[in-house]
This record gives sequence, C-alpha cells and structure tokens, in this order.
Amino acid sequence: MAEYLLLGFVQDTFSLDGTLKIISKTDFAEKRYQKGNEIFLYSPKTKDRITLTVVSFRKSGQFDFVKVEEINNVDEALQYKGYEIHAIKDYQNMAKDTYYFDDIVGCKVLDDMQTILGEVSLVEEFPAQLTLRVKRGNNQPDFFVPFVKAFIKEVDITKKIIVINVIGGLL
Repeated sequence: MAEYLLLGFVQDTFSLDGTLKIISKTDFAEKRYQKGNEIFLYSPKTKDRITLTVVSFRKSGQFDFVKVEEINNVDEALQYKGYEIHAIKDYQNMAKDTYYFDDIVGCKVLDDMQTILGEVSLVEEFPAQLTLRVKRGNNQPDFFVPFVKAFIKEVDITKKIIVINVIGGLL
C-alpha cells in the first residue's frame, strides 16, 4: 500500500479555469508540482482519494497555485475546498541519511543507554539547521535536539527510534 506525503490544503480557487489555491506545507513545491506529475486530493472526512495530473504550477508567498487536468472550472474546484493535497512518498530517490519529516515525528528518542527520553513531536526548521522538538512525559518541558551528526547517533525509521548523544545542558 502506498504511503502519502502532505503537500498542502486546498484553501480556495484562484481563477475561472479551476486552478487550486493551496496553503503550502512542502519545501519542494517545484518538484512536487512538475507538469505531468500525479498528485492526490484527499478528504479527511470521507477518506476519499482522487488522482489528479498537474498541468501548471506557480508559487506566491505561502500559497501554491496548481492547475490540474481533471478540474476545469471554478464550480468543480470549489467542491474540494478543505481537502488535503498528497503525493506518493518516493524513497528510491532519497539520499542516504535523509528522511521525510512525518517519518521522524513519533519516533522515540533514546540516549546511549537506551533510556527513552521522549518522542519527537515536531521537526522545526531554524536558519542554522533542522531541530527535533522532543516531548517528555510527566509534565516535563519539551527539549530540542539539533538534527546534526554531533547529536544524532542513529535513526531507525522502521523501528521508530532515534538515538542521540546527550551533552550537558541539552535536557
């Protein structure tokens, strides 16, 4: 069964030809919305998934404007307002030691002694590097781990674990 990646949410239509106005949730919009690519409309309510073919794309601020073959006017497009836009996850073209954010979220974070320190609740993008927000139990505050080799010792997506190097002040 295919795994899907969230690209954004249909906020509205943009033009009379049914172009979708999408609140973007992807860093790779140009790659995801290349002409001829398949994307999917997904209804969180009904769980329906509709395959679409990209005709054109442009970006403006936080919005992606995508025209697809299957939607040809405003009325057709409006029925998908609130739907999610998905793409199939493609692991074949990923470089070694790179991951989809949603594969990392939910991973248990362990130290060298295999003690569970918490669970990744969010991957945050800061100017210097990606950073994992780790939620701890027992009403303890979250802590942050830079997603760089100095801190990350092992990532096992299949087991949903990340082993980190704990240094003074990290926790």
